[in-house]
Amino acid sequence: MDKITEKWPGGRIVGGSEVEPGSLPYMVAIYMNSSGEVKFHCGGAVISEHHVLTAAHCVSGWNTDRFHVVVGAHDFTAPPPGQVNVSVAEIQVYELFYWFPDTAIPVNDIALLRVSEALELGSGVEAVKVPEQDDDPEVLQQCTVSGWGSTQEGGPLSNVLMAAEVPVVDQGNCADAYWGFIAPTMMCAGYPTGGHDACAGDSGGPLVCDGLLQGVVSWGDGCGEPLKFGVYTRVAYFSDWIEKHNYVPM
Repeated sequence: MDKITEKWPGGRIVGGSEVEPGSLPYMVAIYMNSSGEVKFHCGGAVISEHHVLTAAHCVSGWNTDRFHVVVGAHDFTAPPPGQVNVSVAEIQVYELFYWFPDTAIPVNDIALLRVSEALELGSGVEAVKVPEQDDDPEVLQQCTVSGWGSTQEGGPLSNVLMAAEVPVVDQGNCADAYWGFIAPTMMCAGYPTGGHDACAGDSGGPLVCDGLLQGVVSWGDGCGEPLKFGVYTRVAYFSDWIEKHNYVPM
């Protein structure tokens, strides 16, 4: 079981390609201020004009002033005219989020960020739909995972937004790949042969299946290795929780 401690909380897009600028209008980059240095930290997805969905392990334990959200980003070296930076007003981490003891495995790995000003939807920014409670994608359904993580294990982060197509994996096969360490709040996507995956750097990024945000990049073992699928937070498990917290205080 020692190998479990090597799991990455996060992801890199492996076996994908650069997306057409503006083609994933729900995608956001989350930046973090650490010791005075502001760096890209995680991915996320717009789900309403006020909220971004991401992974709990990206934001748990930190104050809102550590983060800002970049909407409409594509190439970090050449920000497009429509790119918008917004601060974070509130962080709502799922109440039962935790790290599995003696491992780097995050459980119930989901969080909502409320941005400080309403996003202008329809101007290059769109919200992706959240599925109904327990409305999971079909096994083998093709989904899109996206982010700015590195394109090979151990490599540097990508400056441009990348995406890969990966199929949904049967829950039994998902559990078999990880010694039964798959909770009901998790799901897998990827190929048995590997080659297409997310790994450290794409944490919090979206897995979108037929227009629905079905997964959040959470953890895995290596990058694109055979029979080591990417593990995602199962958004359909949390749909009612998301709806409950997807509001703006008066």
